[in-house]
Amino acid sequence: MGEDKEDFRDELTKLAEISDLIETSKIFFDEDILVKVSLEKEKYDKVLRNFREIDWSSEKFFINFGKVSFKFILNE
Repeated sequence: MGEDKEDFRDELTKLAEISDLIETSKIFFDEDILVKVSLEKEKYDKVLRNFREIDWSSEKFFINFGKVSFKFILNE
C-alpha cells in the first residue's frame, strides 16, 4: 500500500507540472482554468482512495493547483 501512495504522489507531481505550464501560458495568463477528467468507476475509485476524507457518494471531486482545477467526474 505504501508503494501505491508513492506512485500517486508522482502522479500529483505531474498534475502540478501541467498546472504550472498552463498558468504560465500566455494564452491563459491570469485566468482560472478547469480541466475536466471523466473516469470509469474503477479508475475513479482508485484515484479517490488516495485522499483521507472520502465522500464515496460524490460523483465528482477537485484537485486544485493555484488557478488550475482538475475536476474528476465519475463516468457512469
